Amino acid sequence: MNFTMKLNYCLQNAQQPTHALPIVLIHFLFGNLDNLGILARDLQKQHDVIQVDLRNHGLSPRAPEMNYSAMAGDVKALLDALTIDNAIIIGHSMGGKTAMALSAQIPDRIEKIVAIDIAPVDYQLRRHDDVFAALRAVTAAGVTTRTEAAAIMRHHLKEEGVVQFLLKSFQQEEWRFNVPILWEQYEHIVG
Repeated sequence: MNFTMKLNYCLQNAQQPTHALPIVLIHFLFGNLDNLGILARDLQKQHDVIQVDLRNHGLSPRAPEMNYSAMAGDVKALLDALTIDNAIIIGHSMGGKTAMALSAQIPDRIEKIVAIDIAPVDYQLRRHDDVFAALRAVTAAGVTTRTEAAAIMRHHLKEEGVVQFLLKSFQQEEWRFNVPILWEQYEHIVG
């Protein structure tokens, strides 16, 4: 049962107004709307840019369903709410698959898609189990600071860059993504 939700987003108007189509930026798993900010900054020179938090990520609502049809439906609902009839969609990894699903739902409204670091295939592997173990360990420990969280995460994750990236979403003693649902729905995310 797919139901759409109102996504958190950031709209930046073009610095040099043109008739260029708006661009929607969609983040990757464990990300948020800030993750593609470097692209947004450059694209905003000539395009309106909409950065979104997908469901169960960032400041968007939480939901038990996490699949590409539902995520694409959410982005479609946002385009409808913003009265955007035609857009360019850029998505990274999970965001790229969401863009592909969106183009299947509303092909006449998508001018172009850029899918970064992803293909329309079922990857059939669990590349993020260590990440989930680290996130759950932090939650179970009930820590309140990023320093404490980082110390716990380093027991599960070898790459300091991954630890630091994930810590950006540890705010007010909790994760800014819905860890239990992402774990439960992971097969739909990598599928």
